Amino acid sequence: MRVFCLLVTFLCVSMGGPAFADGDNATGTGEGRLVIEGPRNVGAQLNVTFDMGDYRVPTGQSVAINVDVLESPAGPAPRIVPGYPKTSMVFEVPGRYVLTFRLNQIFKSSCGGVEARELLERTEDMEIVP
Repeated sequence: MRVFCLLVTFLCVSMGGPAFADGDNATGTGEGRLVIEGPRNVGAQLNVTFDMGDYRVPTGQSVAINVDVLESPAGPAPRIVPGYPKTSMVFEVPGRYVLTFRLNQIFKSSCGGVEARELLERTEDMEIVP
């Protein structure tokens, strides 16, 4: 039984990578844009759109949005409601914010696990005014 488990593990690791449902389209276009719209004022809603052009998430796969606050003034963190293609944010404190936005494609690996492929990552420096 132990030899069988080792064989299965070896086969999973040695396969040439994950199998995608839609071929090359599954890796994204590489031409994604991040569009930030709305007033950069305390209490106002900013909309962040992940514009991936003609890219569509393959059937059976999904996306994950991560917004990391790298720098911010003291006080409450911004309220962030992640979504694809649009994420909304509201800032409670004026000041300088440095945020990293990441869009990842989530899919099942050939060994039954879950993997992520980066579609877009951008770091933005924003000034929020009172």
